[in-house]
Amino acid sequence: MSVYARLRSGTIGVVALFLTACASVAPVRDANNIDDKVQFSMDGRFAVQYIENGEDKSMTGKMLWEETRRATDITLSTPLGNAIAGLHITPNEARIKTSDGHLFVENTPEELMYRLLGYELPFSNLRSMVGSSQKSLAEHTVLEGIEGWDVKVTNRFPNPNLAKKLIITRIKPTPLTFTLFIDERSDAPEPTE
Repeated sequence: MSVYARLRSGTIGVVALFLTACASVAPVRDANNIDDKVQFSMDGRFAVQYIENGEDKSMTGKMLWEETRRATDITLSTPLGNAIAGLHITPNEARIKTSDGHLFVENTPEELMYRLLGYELPFSNLRSMVGSSQKSLAEHTVLEGIEGWDVKVTNRFPNPNLAKKLIITRIKPTPLTFTLFIDERSDAPEPTE
């Protein structure tokens, strides 16, 4: 069975993706290049509930999000913090390279996640969903440009424009809930005592 076929075969696909993910998922950056300096980062935990073959399924883990001028790098880890996959997103593509040399590339992170896992995750719009210190953040919104996604902000940092917990749901084509708990973000400094 090909790597692609394993990745598409339900829960085994999720496990296969995580077990064959990049040996080193840390992005390679040039410290002297301003385009490679991290401009925004967030560290948190996620949970995904979805339906596969009529059965309720779920997965949890940690997520590190790092944005530069050139790209966004998302490192997904086990709940204990072991890196399992690295997603590299540029304006033109999203890619994951497995430890056995297979490179998976699609135009968007949603297309890539669908190809590998059988469902989409709204990574393209996630940065705007978590808010910024300069823009007011709504309690509840429907994602523009992505039909069917509903976003609820259920907790915030001391700056009310910055989401701390999001619940992102979709009913069609199949029900899915993506919950993101943001523990730290570069635009929300720790309060001083």
